[in-house]
Amino acid sequence: MFVIDVASALLTFAQVAIGLAGFSAILVALSGKPHQWTPVDAFRIRNILAFSFQSVFLSLIPFVLAFFSLPESTVWQVSLLILAIATLGGVLLVLRGVYRLSPSERAVLNAAVVSTVIAVLFIMAAVELLAAFGIVRPASGVFFLGLVVLLGISTVLVARFLFARPAD
Repeated sequence: MFVIDVASALLTFAQVAIGLAGFSAILVALSGKPHQWTPVDAFRIRNILAFSFQSVFLSLIPFVLAFFSLPESTVWQVSLLILAIATLGGVLLVLRGVYRLSPSERAVLNAAVVSTVIAVLFIMAAVELLAAFGIVRPASGVFFLGLVVLLGISTVLVARFLFARPAD
């Protein structure tokens, strides 16, 4: 049987997320001055940084709660509630960003990618809420899956930023 040390897995995940966040920050630094970014680039950069930094900080929530000597079930319940709220915040961040773009700027974005990101985040937030209330189990698995989804979306956005940009 494959045994997982949840604390080690979360710390490893946090390290991977920090690596992506660092790479994203370097990407941002090499992308020129912020006032020179196109609105689409600014939208993409904002989302890349938001999702990668969310992944880092949210992976540490169970540790913070554990330091308060809360029961394990409470740690996961509260961690999942926080993760669900953050994931729903990600949905709002993407939607707000898309609707702030002009129609011509929106046309640069791939509607299927944007719709998929929003749908995946929304579904994941719903699953996280269900797990927070004990309807979906195991809580630690759902929490980790939620983090992987956030980091996966950030990775997709980095790839799109690098390879799916309109010609200047």
